[in-house]
Order: sequence, then structure tokens, then C-alpha cells
Amino acid sequence: MAPKAASSTLSDFLKEQKTRYLEAVKEGKGREWTVAMGNEAGDLDSLSSAIAYSWYASTVQKSATVALFRAQKSDLHLRAENLYALELAGLDPSDPPVLCLDDLPSTPPFPSNRFALVDHNHLDSDFTRDNTDPRVVAVIDHHEDEGSHKDTADPRVITVPTGSASSLVALHLAAQCPDQVPAELATLLLSSIMIDTGGLKPGGKAEQPDRAAAAFLTPRSLLPSDASSLSATSLHEDAEIKELASNLSAKKFSISHLTTRDLLRRDYKEYSMTPSWAKDQLIHVGLASVPLGLKALIARDDTFWSATQQWMADRNLSVLGILTSFRAEKKTNKKGNPKHKREQLFLVREETRVPGVAEKLLAGLEASEDLKLKKKKKALPKDETAVSGVTVGAWKQGNVDATRKVTAPLVKGVIEGSA
Repeated sequence: MAPKAASSTLSDFLKEQKTRYLEAVKEGKGREWTVAMGNEAGDLDSLSSAIAYSWYASTVQKSATVALFRAQKSDLHLRAENLYALELAGLDPSDPPVLCLDDLPSTPPFPSNRFALVDHNHLDSDFTRDNTDPRVVAVIDHHEDEGSHKDTADPRVITVPTGSASSLVALHLAAQCPDQVPAELATLLLSSIMIDTGGLKPGGKAEQPDRAAAAFLTPRSLLPSDASSLSATSLHEDAEIKELASNLSAKKFSISHLTTRDLLRRDYKEYSMTPSWAKDQLIHVGLASVPLGLKALIARDDTFWSATQQWMADRNLSVLGILTSFRAEKKTNKKGNPKHKREQLFLVREETRVPGVAEKLLAGLEASEDLKLKKKKKALPKDETAVSGVTVGAWKQGNVDATRKVTAPLVKGVIEGSA
């Protein structure tokens, strides 16, 4: 694919907003700004959606808004697909002008109190702690509705199922400012949709909003073809769309340079939960999505078990779930392609203050009709001393369509008693 030449439109916008916002924070005026941000996993969907909404709010609504990448700047290298998409959109992948957490003061309160949430729909405590009157002014998301911010968010768009939050942001732009979207921004959003929907292939994760958004973005993007002869439902057949999806997928699975710790934090979400049998206690649960099977993941690093336990200690986790998604090269589907497989590995710290977490959680996971788990004993540590004080469970996942969006609510339901 030879994309059209990018201009400096998006790059200049991000540089200017970041500079102006940091100056405002330094002068104690950060509360005059809105911060647009995705979830803490740091994937392309969150990054692109935050950038797009900050552009919309600043350019169209004339409201000072900055996009925040909810990780350290050094974490950008963990996702090669992010850097590739940023480069396609005319941004320097070696030093993208994106606001990161380490650009800001590390101690609370957060310097702003107005937020636009994309790719999640509940404001995390990191942004409310000691912060006066925190307010969510917009929500655009494709996850389960947690029922928050109904009185303050406008727009408040939560559409499930949708493959990509970027699709919903793109459709918002299509409704509000269809002729103003920069080609670089259209390319960035389109890249996110390709990653999240597997190139819009039928039978995959793509839903009607994803196809409609891709049809809106493609002719406005830097792709050399506008695919004008194809309908939204056949856009996946376009040669440029196929190549874009293929390149992004290859980048996504380019992880040979990453350590176990890198892989755990590469696509990671953390949750606070109150056990139904210990209402006065709060435990922390981390779920890491990894694009590698358990056998390969454990074998590639002699320090795998110590690295996972160190991550639990660093994050003060009672539970760490590693959710794998990969292609089994030696097994093929009906079309002759490598078969898609999922596995789960859970480590539960044995605690005196909240006994019974491991027993209840592992039993709840195994009983789930949504996951259809089957024990995978070969993934368990051969030497029990390698995981002293930790209970470990490993499974093959029968339902390969069940992502973290399914597992996270299930874990919460088991622990908090609603399942």
C-alpha cells in the first residue's frame, strides 16, 4: 500500500494542544481544559478515539480539549500496531506528540476535573481522588453500560455490540462535521477499526456501526483507493483495506522483543472489587490480554512465574488473569487457515484477610457457560515452589468469541456475588 502523503494537520494539532495544556497545568489552569481519554489498556482503539474526540471538541465545539494516553510514554513501544498507525497518520512514531501520564504531576489531585470518556464509560478513581467536582462531559463507548454519568455526559453514546469504539466516534464526526475530518484522523480511526474487527471480515467482530464508519472514513483517509464502488457490507473486499488490515495484524503480533512483564502491561486492565463474603474488604483484579498461547508464553521466559508474581506484588493484586488469543499454526479451520484459540491462566494470591477467593473464583470460571473452559494441566507450574502462596488455574477456552469483555463481568459477578 502506498498511502497518500500526509500533511502536518493532525501532528500540529496534537503538538499545540499538548503544549498549551501543559502550560495551563503549570499555571494552575488545568481545570479550564477537558481531558479526552480511553481506557488504561492503551490499545489503538483508545488512543485513536481520544485523539479524534479531542480534535472534535477543540475544533468543532471550540472547547479546549487534550487527548491523554493513559500510560507512560515508554509504554508506546509495547504496541507496534499503534506506532504503525500513528506513522500512517503523519505522526512521528519515535516521538509522537501525545500527552502521556508521565507528562503530568504524579500525585493527586489530577490537574483537570472535566473528562470525555471514550472506549470506557466509568471515570476511574485515579482521576477523582482529592479532585473537586470531577465531571464527565461526554461518553462514547462499546462496552457494557455501567450506568454512570447519565446526568452530565452529552453526548452519551454506548452501543453494544460494536467492534470498535473508534467506529462510534467516527459516526459522531459523520453526524456533526462530515466535511471537516482531516485525512490523517480518518486514517487513524480506520486503522483502529481494522484492528478491532479483523478487517471487517464477515462472521467476525464487525457490526453494522463498524461497516458504516469504515465506509465514511475510507474515502476521507490517506488510502489511495476510496472504494467508491463497494458498499459498506463489501468494503472488506477492497485491496487497500485488506492490505491495511493485514499490515496492522502483523504488527500486532510482533512481540518477540517483549519480556513477560512487557506482555502483562501491554494490554492490561485493572478492577477493584468487594467480595460478597467480605464487604469491608477491597481487592484488586488485573486482566492482561496476550497474543500468544500459554505453552509458548511460559516457555519463552525462564522467569515467567516470578515475573507474574512480581507484577502482582507491584500492582497489589489479589487476582491476575492472563487471557490469551492466538492462531494455532498446526491446526486449521475449514478454510485451511490457522485456527483461532483462546486460553486462560489465573493466579490468585492466598490471603488471610479475604479467604476463599481462589476457591470461589476458579469454580465460578469453570462453571461459566459463556467461556466453556476445559482444564489445561500442562500449563500449570511443574514445581509448586515457583508459585508459593498462589493458587493457579489454567484452561482451554471453548468459546473463542468470548473476549475480556465477557471475562471481566464474569469475574466481578463471581467475586461480588451477582453471578
